[in-house]
Amino acid sequence: MCYNIPAREVVQNLRILIIGYSTRYIVCAAKRAGYTVYSLDHFGDVDMLRCADGYARFDEMTSEEDLLDLLNRLNWDFDAIILGTGFECFDLKGYRVLNNRAGVVRSISNKKLFGGMMKSLGFQHPEIYDISDDFGYPVMIKPVYGSGGIENRLAHSREETRGCGTDMLIQEYLEGVPASVSVISTREDAVAIAVNEQLIGTPWLTRDRFAYCGNVTPFRSEYDSEMREIAVQLIQKLGLIGSNGVDFLITENGPVVIEVNARFQGTLDTVEYASGISVFDAHVRAFSGELVEVPSDATERRFAGRAVLFADTDVTIDEVISKKLEKERIMDIPQTGWRISAGDPVTTIFCEGKSREQVVQGLRAAAGRIRELMQPSVATRKTTHLQNL
Repeated sequence: MCYNIPAREVVQNLRILIIGYSTRYIVCAAKRAGYTVYSLDHFGDVDMLRCADGYARFDEMTSEEDLLDLLNRLNWDFDAIILGTGFECFDLKGYRVLNNRAGVVRSISNKKLFGGMMKSLGFQHPEIYDISDDFGYPVMIKPVYGSGGIENRLAHSREETRGCGTDMLIQEYLEGVPASVSVISTREDAVAIAVNEQLIGTPWLTRDRFAYCGNVTPFRSEYDSEMREIAVQLIQKLGLIGSNGVDFLITENGPVVIEVNARFQGTLDTVEYASGISVFDAHVRAFSGELVEVPSDATERRFAGRAVLFADTDVTIDEVISKKLEKERIMDIPQTGWRISAGDPVTTIFCEGKSREQVVQGLRAAAGRIRELMQPSVATRKTTHLQNL
């Protein structure tokens, strides 16, 4: 699945290496922008391979030393590196890295430290408690590090908060509508490109109540201008550069900052489509001090949505499933033979339209079709049943 973004002259003809556990969305955005792009990731999705000018896969990467050793063995001639999810805190000395400084990202990624930052900067943020504090229930239990929401859970009693400490935190639970703002920033200035609706724990996509399942761009509410202003101010105060995202929860008292993603966000596909702006190119140019111009009606003409479909049961992508998937408008296409565990993402569905309702309807219909084709056949179910007797 692809779409066109107005092309500009590539910055200094840069050749860029993208590193992450899943790099498809960044690699394909780089290719749409006209860059020579290489990829180092774990999944090797089919559509990513179509975009990459060079590719290498890793099974596991636990340290900066492991990554630096692999980079030294790769025979690729690239000018800069962009680090994706899972690697944004790595400090790759000796390479030109178009990311925020590793130390800054580590601080922002630590949810305990981030909560303190928001309090000192004067931004609304859910209260974070110590285990010894006197707080009401329910409360949200989250990992101190990590994204995606899969490990988030509610605790309704003191018993359910046991074990929280170094790796897990206790946070005030707020109800509201999840949203995000996509921002591009230089060292001197910043601009909001789009406000996005977040799909969290969507029942027709996942069984996890707090799992991030995608987004719809644009998201329209009475708080659009306020969230844009907060996001721009926050990104500037944190001193971030390039493409960064601010997650919000729109409560009955207005928008509350939840976290900042100091890297390319999963909204990249929908923001580029809905705005017609190459966020990837804007990110690269921001490191040279050039701030993208965002028309006032950038996301007023069309909608786009992406939905991450999670597996209900263990599934292996065989040739039959693969051929059926080719008929859908999907991204992050798994290779034939890839095994996916229950609860893990299978693929990403993309849909565009003239309204939010049209987009969500298209995403939901496609999710239903894909779930159906991944169900084992009647014969297989009968065989499995007999074997279990």
